[in-house]
This record gives sequence, structure tokens and C-alpha cells, in this order.
Amino acid sequence: MKIVIVNTLYSPHIIGGAEISTQILAETFVTTAEVHVITTGGQKRNAGITSESINGVTVHRVPYNNIYWIGDTEKRGKLNKVARRLIDLYNPMQIGTVANLLKELKPDLVHTQNLSGFGPGIWTAFFKAGVPIVHTLRDYSLISPVSSPISYPLMSRLYRLTSLGFSKRVAAVVGISSHILNRHTEEGLFPNAQKLVIPNVVDGDIVAGEKDFTRKPLRIGYFGRIEPEKGVRELIDAIRSLPGEVIERLYVCGDGKLKEELSESCRNDGRIVFTGKVKPKEARELMAQVDVTVVPSIWEEPFGRVLIESYQVGTPVYASAVGGIPDVVPDRQFLFAPGSSGAIKDKLKEYYLFSDEEKRTIQRQCLKHSLKFTKQSLLERHTELYKSVLSQVTGTAHSEKAFSSGKKIKADVGR
Repeated sequence: MKIVIVNTLYSPHIIGGAEISTQILAETFVTTAEVHVITTGGQKRNAGITSESINGVTVHRVPYNNIYWIGDTEKRGKLNKVARRLIDLYNPMQIGTVANLLKELKPDLVHTQNLSGFGPGIWTAFFKAGVPIVHTLRDYSLISPVSSPISYPLMSRLYRLTSLGFSKRVAAVVGISSHILNRHTEEGLFPNAQKLVIPNVVDGDIVAGEKDFTRKPLRIGYFGRIEPEKGVRELIDAIRSLPGEVIERLYVCGDGKLKEELSESCRNDGRIVFTGKVKPKEARELMAQVDVTVVPSIWEEPFGRVLIESYQVGTPVYASAVGGIPDVVPDRQFLFAPGSSGAIKDKLKEYYLFSDEEKRTIQRQCLKHSLKFTKQSLLERHTELYKSVLSQVTGTAHSEKAFSSGKKIKADVGR
């Protein structure tokens, strides 16, 4: 079987969880299929398409064919950003480039991810070529020009209407959480598609960090961007309202526009440590050492990768009940109202009062829950989906042939 995966960016160009998850998906399938990735590159149109192999995946980087490349870290003015997003709504130059590449690749199936730099109009190229389309929802860019669909209502309406028409061509749509899937289908998108939820995979060993459950006060960890919508201010307010015998340390790991302001406001509280941006390995090590991770997001997080990372090292997570986060948290007692420092404070006091044995039980539950987000599960569920989509389009016999003609699939896949 030959699969083409499409995403805005691809390794080594990583700006968020979508790029990480797309790479995991692509590399997971190289054991069972021929996998190609189409992504945008930083080259101009006259430079053409570049191709390379990364861990068994053939990566094709097409010119960005827009005002600027989304992977460019240079700061852009508001007008430039708006213009780029409007071009994304329907970019015939990009559609033509991909259509020509498609003729060369001749895939059995296309699986699109984030489409900034391509736009939903790209689905027309696949549809006209008779290639079935699967799409995974990883952000809100189909219904909003910015991260959250609750902002910029007029622009969001334009995005929704444009995406609605193109989405009729999609055979199956996957949400990384029930929230993000419902958020799109409630707007009328993907009317003809199979609909299901397949959570992200977090690549990492499932090994509990060594903890002294008798030790008090608590050490708390925050891992992520330091932005208003992430709720870091509310977390810090909660920590500062608790006495030293309850909270020993808060580690704030990350960077963002609020870092300087918040670190200045905490200069007289030595319990709050801003580590700056740390490498993934360092973040994981610290995550294993703290007693609790807090994810205090205010905006509608599509998923919440950091929760799984924390569960993998046996560290429980208190998180705000917003967006796709409740899908990931196994026990609702670990959820709190978003935007409330008082709610965070109450939850930390609650954990402080747990017995040693209760904390050990919670750690075991975290490790067990993290097993639901493995590569094997990802492979099995996507294999079942791809077979279903191909059988609808070309018949069951052709679907089985497409898979058997590729690399051999493990016996326990596609149950």
C-alpha cells in the first residue's frame, strides 16, 4: 500500500505537537506500507520540489507559493499574516503543484493533517485524481484564522464557509479528541465522512519516576508556553496563596510573552522557579521528579500532549476541564474549572492531603492509562480506518489487495 501524508511542516521543521504527531504516524506506518509525506519547504517556486528520506519516509517539500513560508521564524506584520491566511483559503498555484506530484506518486490513499500552507482547496486535487481522503483534525485552522475559534467571528465565518464546501470531498475525518471533532461537525463540516476519535501517540518509555510519597511539601511542575491562554498566571496566583508547608517549589518550564512579567512579579517568592525552555529529555526528567503536573489552560486545547508525557513517568496531572483535555484525563476528580486560581488551589490542597498509599495507587493508574496512547494502538486503529475507507471507495477485495501488496502487516493489526 502507498500512503501520502500531508502536513504544513515536517521534521526537522517543528513548531508544535502537530509536526511531532505527524512524524510518529508516518514512521509507524513504514513497517507496513510505502509512506510519502508532502509538506511545505522554505524554497521559492523556481527552486522546485525537493525530496529526501527520513527514517524510511520519503519527504517531498513543495515551494510555499505564498507571501512567506510558515516555517520562517521571522516576525511578520498583521497585514502579511492576514494576506497569507486568505491566500491559503484557495491557492491554485499550490493545488497545481500538488496535483502534478500526485500523478507521479499514484497513492492508494491520502491522509491530510494541518493544512496551513496548502489550504482545504488541496482536497480538490486528490478528489479529482480519485484518491480517497482521510483528514485528522489537530487544530482549528479550518474554522478560524487564529488558534481559537472564539476569536475574530467574521473571519471565522469566512473560513467555515470555505472549508465546508471543500470538506464534502473527505471520506473520513479523525479528531484527536471528541471535542475538536464535535467542534467541526457542529459547524457542518465533513458531512459525507466517517467520523471517529483517535488520540495522539506520545513516543516515550513508560517508566515511573522514583518518588518519596512521604515527603511534604509538594513540588509542582508546569511544562508549556507561558502565554495568557495557557493559564500560567492563574497557576502562579494559586501557588502564592498556599503556604510553604504545602508547596515547596513550582517549576515553570517554557518560554513566552508573559515570562518576563510573571518572573518579575515572583521575584520575592523563591519557591517559584522559571527554568526557561528546556530540552524534551530534561523536561521529562523534571516531570518524573515533581509530585504533580498542572495543565491550567484557558483556551480550547485540541488534545493535551503534556498530560500523556506526565502519565508515562507516573506523575499525576491536575488540568482544566476545557477543550480536548477531559478526553485524556482518566478521573474527573483531577479536573478543575478553567481560569480559576481558587480551583487550582483547592486541587493542590486535595493532593497534599492524600495518604502515601493513595499516591502510590494514583501513580500506578497513571502508568496504566498511558498505555492507551502507544504506537501499536495508533497503527491498529489507522489500519482499520484505511481498510474501511478503501473498501467503500473501491470494494473490499481491492482494499485487502492494497494492504497485502505493501509491506507485511503484523498479525495482530486490523483486528
